[in-house]
Amino acid sequence: MIRHPIRAIYDNLPAKRDRPALFDGDLVLSHGELINRVEAAAADLIARDVRPGDRVGLCAANSADHVVAYLAILRAGAVWTPLNPRNGPRLNSLFQQRAGLSLTLHDVEHAQAMGETARPLALDDWRPAPADAATLPPISDDPERPFALKFTGGSTGVPKGVLQSVRSGAAALRSLHAFYDFGPDDVNLAVAPLTHGASHYILPVLAAGGAHVLLDRPERGAILRELKSRITTVFMPPTLIYLLMEEGRFGPDDFARLRHLTYSAAPMPPARIAEAVTRFGPVLSTLYGQTEAPMTIAGLSPAEMARPELRTSVGRLFPDTPVALLGADGAVRTGEAEGEILVRGDLAATVYLDDPEQTDAARHEGWLKTGDIGRLDADGYLFLLGRSKELIISGGYNIYPGEVEAALNAHPAVREACAFGVTDPVWGERLEAVAALDDPSVTPEALTAFVREAVGPVRTPKTLHIVAALPRNPVGKVVRGEVKSLIYPAPQ
Repeated sequence: MIRHPIRAIYDNLPAKRDRPALFDGDLVLSHGELINRVEAAAADLIARDVRPGDRVGLCAANSADHVVAYLAILRAGAVWTPLNPRNGPRLNSLFQQRAGLSLTLHDVEHAQAMGETARPLALDDWRPAPADAATLPPISDDPERPFALKFTGGSTGVPKGVLQSVRSGAAALRSLHAFYDFGPDDVNLAVAPLTHGASHYILPVLAAGGAHVLLDRPERGAILRELKSRITTVFMPPTLIYLLMEEGRFGPDDFARLRHLTYSAAPMPPARIAEAVTRFGPVLSTLYGQTEAPMTIAGLSPAEMARPELRTSVGRLFPDTPVALLGADGAVRTGEAEGEILVRGDLAATVYLDDPEQTDAARHEGWLKTGDIGRLDADGYLFLLGRSKELIISGGYNIYPGEVEAALNAHPAVREACAFGVTDPVWGERLEAVAALDDPSVTPEALTAFVREAVGPVRTPKTLHIVAALPRNPVGKVVRGEVKSLIYPAPQ
């Protein structure tokens, strides 16, 4: 039976009521106190005319208030719409407009990054009065109801909104619990943004009676102090793992409780994996998913990561999620094969916002086309070979070249632009771009500042190259690979 994910906070409540659920600086909330705050906030949202199915935005740094707001949106039956502050105000304004939000919750620090909003509500001073749980509407377990609306970039520069159903959210929760086997003694470190992949850990950890430590910024010293004391699980992009390994001397014995250091959102080279295992111990794991099939298509456990021959794999397929590969011959194969990775089942129960044509185009005979090219071996391990879509993954963030190019092309001095990724030891891929200008007096610094204002720092090229013209193929089309070769003639 499919249950709405919010039911997880009530699981085994008598046993966990007085156990800690959230640590945020000096603030400690027990599971019982957390539920009281969530129900009060949900009642307040309803009093503000938020109805089941309404979309509610949330733009904030990691905090206890953020977690309460997230859970309250779900408890009110609304659709959680995360807005990453690092998107910048223009992109977040566009997302809010596309989503048609009923209300946008935010912290004061990111009021500007939130962008233009019709109905803002600041979390910092939001302390709703206690509510009688009996006055709240019953939780709906309708598997087809929207659970979350998340925006992912578009290769044309137009962001795609992905509506994740209750069915999809419940599948991800089940698979994460199976992968980690969370228990009441687990303490998860929420340092990656809760508006990003780290949000998936909130409910399965709480369901098991565990707790979260919340950090509002990735300060390396604070992260290492937590990892050395009470943390059992943590999720972060490879970039942050690399930065931690630059911080002084430490070894596996320093992390007595840590059992999962999970990276995702970007690949990690085998040499870096070996270094991380040496520094942190046999605790490294990885997950593979995408917004349209969140987090849990495949996973590689710490024990499997200890085998060097598996370190280029994203792991075994999760039992609840059927996966196949679409070959160049058009055949769909579910065994040992190579081709575009296809997914179906509850996890892939997602659609694109207001775009049934794009939703249909992303399917093949009922399977979701991921756009990733992979190989499934005889032992059931999945290996990613490349991406059929022109996606750049930098520091764990998905960046589509079209978004960057659209921002550059909006500047009056830019004639044309092309963005691409370059292999980088820290970022995984480093975002760079080439632009041809009509006004040569405009500097690269001025252009990057313009892009940063338009789409935020994540989608701002780390290097911008100015050229007289972009190379074209015989039919007059700009080919991304040829543009990149213009700057980097040698193989990357």
